[in-house]
Amino acid sequence: MAGRVLHAQLHLLDRQLADQRDGRLLGKVDDVELDLDAEVPVVSALIAGGVRIPASQVIEIDTAIQIRRGDLDLDRQDDWVEQHVIDHIPGAGDATE
Repeated sequence: MAGRVLHAQLHLLDRQLADQRDGRLLGKVDDVELDLDAEVPVVSALIAGGVRIPASQVIEIDTAIQIRRGDLDLDRQDDWVEQHVIDHIPGAGDATE
């Protein structure tokens, strides 16, 4: 079975991740992990916000990368930034002000 040829810099890095169930944006691809033991090196995982997303959870690669989210905690860094940075900005508590 032939695989799809991807150029990491063009097709994967900085690409938006989306939950395939509801289309919710989950972050961007920061890095890729390769399986160098394979006859031809293949992508084994995507890294987003320090979270490893196994290639088996990638559903589709298009303008965004659709993933099966499962039990991945991709909101962890967003929650940290909100709690430690955003919440300390005057007026950040009420966006209508």
